Amino acid sequence: MKAKLLFITAYLCLQNLSVSSQCISIELSVTWKMGTDIFYKDSTVSIPLLNITYRNNCDKNYYFLKPSPRKDGVAMGCNALIQYIEPISYLEKAKAKQGCGANQSFNVIIGMESTYDNIWWLKTDADTLELWEDWPAQHVSCCLKSLYEYIDPYVYKKDRIRRSADMPPDMTPDTIMSVDKEQFVFLKPNETHIDTYNLIGYKIVEGCFTFTFHKNTIENYVLYTEYYYDEIFRSKEIELELPSVVGEYQLYSGAFNTNKITICFGER
Repeated sequence: MKAKLLFITAYLCLQNLSVSSQCISIELSVTWKMGTDIFYKDSTVSIPLLNITYRNNCDKNYYFLKPSPRKDGVAMGCNALIQYIEPISYLEKAKAKQGCGANQSFNVIIGMESTYDNIWWLKTDADTLELWEDWPAQHVSCCLKSLYEYIDPYVYKKDRIRRSADMPPDMTPDTIMSVDKEQFVFLKPNETHIDTYNLIGYKIVEGCFTFTFHKNTIENYVLYTEYYYDEIFRSKEIELELPSVVGEYQLYSGAFNTNKITICFGER
């Protein structure tokens, strides 16, 4: 695959990480590694990785729900309207998505909701557009969806964690520490935890992507969607409060320090 020119810029939000008194910081960065070309298995390419680093800057043990779930290193799904996939044409569909975002700019919004299956939302810089009206972002989201389903269909398409269950998740300390532990961060003083996501799909579709968090606050609950029938099929979201203590960790809620990072793929 043709080598592409890359530009990276990163900048802090209003709260500077080095001087603010917030206990938790969630930092975005990009690194690179060599890996197998997804279209030509006998070739190697440079693969970009988005790192989300969780850091405890205080003297207490804290736990909290991750704003971006960890799913085996695969970048989280985006807001794609087209949901159908024909497995027999994975490769053809994936190859057709090359360059579909070239010379365009998007925000990749992390942490829109406090759920176990929080996707990343693509949005253009047009602030007046609602998410569902943002057709350029919808198109590139569909491109990314096809690419990641080709790269790892099992990880990307597996059922949403517990959201389809008849009963809401059990928010007890024992369940959080066992069944749902990967959805939370547990940090002792001065500890860090890093989740890494493969951005090869973004490199293939090209364009500029600014990764940013939807808000710089951590909630003290998990959202659960309840489905029911009342003349018509309906759904509603329920806030399930998290326990104040899990093991030796206290629940952290409130503001965190963070940054944004912009990465551009393709010749510009």
